[in-house]
Amino acid sequence: MPGPQLDLDNIQTLEALQGLLPGFVYQLRREADGRFSYPYVGELAEHWFGVDRESLKVDGAPLLECIHPDDRERVVRSTIATEEDGAHASMEFRMRCRGGGEMWLSAYDTARRLDDGSVVWTGFATEVTERKQLEASLRQSEAKFRAFVETASDVIYSLRPDGVLSYVSPNWTENLGYPISDAIDHAIDEYVAPEDLPACYAFLEGIARTGQKASGIEYRIRHQDGHYRWHTSNVSPVLDEKGRVTEFLGIARDITDRKVTEEQMQRLAHYDPLTDLPNRTLFYQILDHELTGARRGGQPVALMFVDLDEFKPVNDQYGHAVGDLLLRAVAQRLAGAIRESDVAARIAGDEFVVMLPRFQSAQESRAQAAVIGEKIRAALAEPFDCDGVEVRISCSIGIALFPLDAADGPDLSRAADAAMYVAKNAGRNQVVVFDRAVHGAGAIGYRGY
Repeated sequence: MPGPQLDLDNIQTLEALQGLLPGFVYQLRREADGRFSYPYVGELAEHWFGVDRESLKVDGAPLLECIHPDDRERVVRSTIATEEDGAHASMEFRMRCRGGGEMWLSAYDTARRLDDGSVVWTGFATEVTERKQLEASLRQSEAKFRAFVETASDVIYSLRPDGVLSYVSPNWTENLGYPISDAIDHAIDEYVAPEDLPACYAFLEGIARTGQKASGIEYRIRHQDGHYRWHTSNVSPVLDEKGRVTEFLGIARDITDRKVTEEQMQRLAHYDPLTDLPNRTLFYQILDHELTGARRGGQPVALMFVDLDEFKPVNDQYGHAVGDLLLRAVAQRLAGAIRESDVAARIAGDEFVVMLPRFQSAQESRAQAAVIGEKIRAALAEPFDCDGVEVRISCSIGIALFPLDAADGPDLSRAADAAMYVAKNAGRNQVVVFDRAVHGAGAIGYRGY
C-alpha cells in the first residue's frame, strides 16, 4: 500500500504553479520500503509520455521507465544522492515519448525527508530537445572546424586590433617551428620582417577603415631557426554593433617556394646562367639608367667591349665542357679586376662588356678607363686551370666614353665596338680607347644594342 498522500493544499499549490510554467511540475515520492510514486505530476507528462496520472499516484514505475535506458541509472543515482542533505538537483536526460520518439528534459528538484521515513522530491521539468539538438549540431560543427583547422596546410590566426595574436592554428608550429604558446598574446612585430611591418599594418588599417575583407598581402616571417619564410594572407574583420573592428581573422599561406621560383625565373631572365653575370638585356637597362643620371650630373661613363681572342680553338681542342669552365673563370677574373661601382656582363658567347661609371672629370676618364682595361687584359692573359687543363687566352678590349665619344647608349656601344675591332686588327691582346679622329663613327662589327 502507498504511504499517506500529501495534503490537498499542497496539490492545489502545485496545480496553480503548473499553469504558469511551460513544462510540468512533479512530486516524486520514495517510500521507506523503496517503492516510488508520483503524488502529483502535471498533465503535460501524460500527454508527452502516454502515462496515466492517477495510476502514477500508486506506482511511479511507468513514468520512470520512460527515462532512456542509457540515462536511467544516472538520473536515479543523482536524485537519490540529494536525499540526505536536501540539496538541489539539476539534470538533463532523454525520455521516450508516446509513439516511439525521444525528447530531452531538463529537471530541477529538491528533496525533503518526511517523518515516516519517506522522501519527496518536488521539481519542475521542461523540454530542451531543440537546445540539445543545437548543442549537438554546434559540437559537430566545432569538431568539423577543428579538424579542418588542424589539418589545413595554411596557418589560421586571429589578431586583436593592436596586432597582437589571439589565436594560431596548430600548423603555426609545423610551418614556423614555434610552439603555439610562444605566439598567443605576442605582437606580429616579433615575427614579421621589420622591413615588411609598415606594409602589414597599413593593410590592417585599410581593412579596419573599410570594414571589408582583403587579400594578397605578402610579407616575410621569421622561422624559429632564424631564416625567413614568405607568407601571403587573406584577412577579414570582425565588427561590433557600431561597425568597429574587434578582431582580424586571417589565413596565411606559405609561398616561399613560389617566391624562390619567381626569383629564379627573374634571374634567368636577366642573368647569364653560365657565368652568373648580367645578360645583354639587364646590362643595357643598367647602362641606360646610368647614362640618364650621368647626363644630369655631367659625369663621364666609360663602356668597354672585351672579346676573347682565339676562343673557338679552345672549344675545338678541349671540348665545350672546358670552354664553359674557361668562360666562368674569365667572368670571375673580370669581376675581380674592376671597381665595386663597375658592372660587367656577358652579352654573347665569348663577348663581355664592362660599364665604368662615376668618373669625376673628362680628363681623368680616358686615362683611368685605360688603366682598368689594361688590368683586365693582364688578368686574362694569365694561364687558366680548367679542371686540370691549362688554357692560355688573351682578349681585345675597346673603350668609349660618354659624352665624349657618343651622346647615347647605342652610339656609345658602336664606338666601343669599333675600338675593340681596332685592337683585334692590330694583333689582338690590346686595349684601344676610341678616338673619333682615328676610328671614325662607323659601327664596325657592331651587333645591336
